Amino acid sequence: MLCALILLLVDSQRPSPLQPLRNALYSVIEPVFLGLTWPSRSLDELSGNLRMGLQLQAESDQLREENLLLRSQVQKLSFLASDNARLRGLQSAAEVLNSRVLISEIIGLDPNPDHHVLIINRGLQQGIYVGQAILDANGVFGRVMQVGNTTARVMLLTDRSHSVPVRINRNGIRAILSGTGDRRELRLQYVPEKSDINVGDLLVTSGLGLDFPEGYPVARVTQIDRQADDQFLRISALPVAALDRSRYVLALFEKPVGAQFIEPASEVPASAPSSASEAVHAEAP
Repeated sequence: MLCALILLLVDSQRPSPLQPLRNALYSVIEPVFLGLTWPSRSLDELSGNLRMGLQLQAESDQLREENLLLRSQVQKLSFLASDNARLRGLQSAAEVLNSRVLISEIIGLDPNPDHHVLIINRGLQQGIYVGQAILDANGVFGRVMQVGNTTARVMLLTDRSHSVPVRINRNGIRAILSGTGDRRELRLQYVPEKSDINVGDLLVTSGLGLDFPEGYPVARVTQIDRQADDQFLRISALPVAALDRSRYVLALFEKPVGAQFIEPASEVPASAPSSASEAVHAEAP
């Protein structure tokens, strides 16, 4: 008891004479204390890192989803901008035509690869009729071959059974432009070997048929082959219409000079005209 009292009296002094001894003892037990507390500290650190990792992963997933959503919205806006641009181009073309037209949307494609036929969202109820000329913002697209109440089938001018009377815009030479089954190639027929025609010449409708009025752009000459033993030239042309890109087209309510307007029939034709001459007969009074 006496020794304890003496130690307390000595330790109560400032600075304490026992401080060096206390420091020495702490230096001895410090490693033991750290060793005993290491598992707990490691678990806390691991748990903290795990929570941080999970939080970062959640934030990364959220950012990825937001990025995907934003990209899809940008794609949609880009599509709408392109769609609006196409519509504006078509409306501008309709204003220039100074004729009655009806903007129509392409809603389907004929599954038969041997025929170039599209489906539009206009029909008898909107006044569409067989043989009607169809344009896009660039030029002649095709003609109506079959009509239902609210839809119609349109034969593209590149279909093998499609032909249209044309003339060279530069000098008025007339010919027949026929489809080849290739959407990037038309064939100009019955052009004499000595004719004045050049690559790049613009071909426009001549107005001689009963479907297409005069003066609408159809194609540009891309190739001319002169055969020594052939009285006619072999001429290829590229359609000016965007046959594989247009989403909207114009149904033209204008007849060539001298042609009579025929009211739409009440029944859908059993079959489409297979040639320009058959289309003419289909419209004749």
